[in-house]
Amino acid sequence: QLVFGVPGAAMQEEGRGCSLVRRTLWKRRDMTPFEEKREAYDAAKALLQIQDEASLRYAALELRRCLEAVVYEKLDAYGQFLPAGAVKEWRAGQAFDALIAIEPNAEDTFTIAVARETVPGQPAPGPYQILGDDKRPKARWIKKTWNKLGGLLHAEWPYERPKKSETSPREFLERTLSEVAPVVENSFTFVLTTSIDFICSCCGATVEVMKQTAKQQHEATCLHCWSSYRAEASGESFMFYPNESPFPCNCGNEIWLRPKEVQAGYRFSCPECKQLYAVVGSTWNVAKMP
Repeated sequence: QLVFGVPGAAMQEEGRGCSLVRRTLWKRRDMTPFEEKREAYDAAKALLQIQDEASLRYAALELRRCLEAVVYEKLDAYGQFLPAGAVKEWRAGQAFDALIAIEPNAEDTFTIAVARETVPGQPAPGPYQILGDDKRPKARWIKKTWNKLGGLLHAEWPYERPKKSETSPREFLERTLSEVAPVVENSFTFVLTTSIDFICSCCGATVEVMKQTAKQQHEATCLHCWSSYRAEASGESFMFYPNESPFPCNCGNEIWLRPKEVQAGYRFSCPECKQLYAVVGSTWNVAKMP
């Protein structure tokens, strides 16, 4: 259970004086993303209705939690594509990156409707019955807003030149509340796809990707280690080639390193001859410009 005191929202005028009202915000451990996004949204809305500047920080906290729950709820629909172990370490920004990697249209909002076919295999003339609107936020907006909300939760860095903001914190929070409302009020998510899989040459995990993603983007991402691949059509399927180059061992074996591991100080060994290696730096090539 997480407990937050809201001192700014606690002072309410009553006639001749003031009384202290203690507001407690808490989160159940068994709460679903659907429940949490609505609770966080309602909490932020209530805090913004209080004309108290100290309450804005708590409103930012709740809006940030709301955005995270929105992302997690959308990601739930793609459970078969998520790495069971690595997904436990993800955060909101990383989770939305994964959502886009899984499906290129993950940011698109669209309406799903059905109608009876009159001729098999041909689009139905209608009338169509709407099943629901799948509303999704834009990745760039999610990241920018999530980070800006986080900035309101911390003390100002004293060595940075103050930046002139076009809007006040309250205006920004109220606008964010309005912009996130459609995806809070709507929880319809539609997923219909054909998947293909391949073995990641870097971490050895089985990577499952949407066939439509490989066809449209010509690339795929291993969500276990975040290695990127080039997807090339091969008949009715695809072949996947890593974008990173392997490290050649003296014994002739090729060693694949995870992108996040390629940094100075990282140590590894060849699985064949057991030779130890260490990343000691990086090499930059410079060429003259015409």
